Amino acid sequence: MFKKTTTAAKEESRPSAATSKRTPPEPRASAPSNAAIPHDAIARLAFQKWQKHGCPVGDDQRDWFEAERELKSTPAGNARRG
Repeated sequence: MFKKTTTAAKEESRPSAATSKRTPPEPRASAPSNAAIPHDAIARLAFQKWQKHGCPVGDDQRDWFEAERELKSTPAGNARRG
């Protein structure tokens, strides 16, 4: 007989992925996809917000995400999706 190396012994002691009894994670409630809100509706609102802020350079993403969040959260935004 031969003696197993330390590495081989450690690998054998680990449970394989197939024998692991972990349960899969619970699915998360996902937010509505960006495709549900028309791109042009977000663009119009983001442009209005950008103008309201004085047309600053470099803040376009902030205005875009703010407009998108607003459209997702308001009943009027939900009606625009349909």
